[in-house]
Amino acid sequence: MSGERVLHTSAMPTGHRRSVVVTVGGEPARLTFAEKYTGDGIGWMGRFTSFRVEARLDGDPEPLVAAVADLAERGKLDLPPMGARERVADLLAAAGLLVRRASTVPWAHLTRSVTLAVEPDGRPPAITFSQHGGQEGRRQVVMEYDALDRIAEHLSGRYPQSSVDIAAGDRIGRFLAGFTAFAGDGGASVEAVSGLCAGLGVETQERFERRYPLLHTRRENTDCLFSLTLLVSSIENKISFTEFYDYGARPGDAGREYVYSAVTPYDSLEALLAHLEGSLGLAHDGLGADRLAACFRELVARGALGDGRGIEANRDIVAGWFVEAGVPYKPDVWVWFNSD
Repeated sequence: MSGERVLHTSAMPTGHRRSVVVTVGGEPARLTFAEKYTGDGIGWMGRFTSFRVEARLDGDPEPLVAAVADLAERGKLDLPPMGARERVADLLAAAGLLVRRASTVPWAHLTRSVTLAVEPDGRPPAITFSQHGGQEGRRQVVMEYDALDRIAEHLSGRYPQSSVDIAAGDRIGRFLAGFTAFAGDGGASVEAVSGLCAGLGVETQERFERRYPLLHTRRENTDCLFSLTLLVSSIENKISFTEFYDYGARPGDAGREYVYSAVTPYDSLEALLAHLEGSLGLAHDGLGADRLAACFRELVARGALGDGRGIEANRDIVAGWFVEAGVPYKPDVWVWFNSD
């Protein structure tokens, strides 16, 4: 067999369409089993939720395909979400194959500014609570995925009505339903989630991202908005200084944008602070990201950075400071032309 074979389809009580599919192909040959949920429906599953397992083949795929098809025909894959994938993964592993899991699970939007992402097959598997907006920028609490059932059990006891309509064995659904109830009861914040996890003995990691405006001006002769910004992100693991040019539409020119950045890993923060605060004679208390932003704002105030320089000049000056501080440096360029 090669190509895709649909083993079974069914309608879910939520309104989604469920399919279990085997695909054989590629070079070297691989067998992929997918448990898919498509279409519109209620509950946590989006229109394209799926749980997949892949194994590289070292022989004829037909016996494995037949074994998976037999499971489907006997109803052994009619399981709660992710259950069919796990049963087939066990079958492939028992055949001596190395398996690799992957999944597509939609984010849960708990409020307009708060999301919850469940990644059973992340690297590493994790549950990520994200709080967006405001002066705090973006903040996250990352929980170990193995704590999903422990948290769900606690929240189901605390909010018993949350899981009434969740199908038996739907671990992710039960967890998300409980967490949604928790968020609606004052739990839609980093502090609340951290407190919940601490009380349950769940290990967490807090991460953040802040963008600091350093300079913003308009160049009238070219109708260009020019700005300098600093991004400090333990979420994306980077510190990025950026000079940005936004040219508005003019006759014969629909508009364009240019972005030139100097990027270094987030763990360069302490070395940069030591170098810049020492060079500038500054001594600030508080969050390291805020202290670094204070250094860059002081450099703008002293004229070391600013308008009136050539394209990429500010970026190159900052790159030199990165080198002086002994931290890795990578240039980054992004260009956009308006096609309207």
